[in-house]
Amino acid sequence: MSNNTVETKSTNTMALVGFILSLSGFVVGITAIPGIVLGHIGLSQIRKTGEDGHGLGVAALVLGYIQVGLWVVGFFLLIVLFAIFGRAWIDNGGMYYDNAMMN
Repeated sequence: MSNNTVETKSTNTMALVGFILSLSGFVVGITAIPGIVLGHIGLSQIRKTGEDGHGLGVAALVLGYIQVGLWVVGFFLLIVLFAIFGRAWIDNGGMYYDNAMMN
């Protein structure tokens, strides 16, 4: 009788949860930051223990950092829009309106 046992490595929980949080960040928003943190922790643990889940950890970092990058770009775009429309508001004496509607 042969012993056909297959050893399976467990998936790192931190990498898995980090991936889920980073992925849900596209809907919820703020969960990308904990996803990044858990992705880093998971990859560190994987290096030490040899667990599975390296791809999940990397995906958590990629998705999380993409979201943070989009937040930064959106924030600067918002500042530019406020500057443009704020200047137009000041130039019109404190009221922003379309001059064509006044004729």
